[in-house]
Amino acid sequence: MNLKFSVDTEPLDGGHALNVAGELDQATVPELTRVLGQAVDRENGAVFVDLSDCEFIDSTGLSLLVQAQRRLTGDHRGFAICCPKPEVKRLLELTGIDEAVGMFDTREEAIAALRAAAARR
Repeated sequence: MNLKFSVDTEPLDGGHALNVAGELDQATVPELTRVLGQAVDRENGAVFVDLSDCEFIDSTGLSLLVQAQRRLTGDHRGFAICCPKPEVKRLLELTGIDEAVGMFDTREEAIAALRAAAARR
């Protein structure tokens, strides 16, 4: 069963929040790549990816998150994700991506961490 995929964006304190829903896999990663690329290509601001409504993520989705985090870190910009779905969270933990990209249990925790990091810069 392929759940309908969507990604919505919203402003976030000079940065960008992306809300991902459905299954993030080889078939849907091009859409997130496009939207995430637009956010990353901006000149400044953190990027936050909310996976709260993401039901599944495969290796292409994981790779995309790591690539975005590396690029933003190289540009001295913040990156964080939140992921309350146990199945997706477990996969991120098993692969070590939770620690590599900055994963939080709630949207509020992720945004607070990005704000704190921006204040230190």
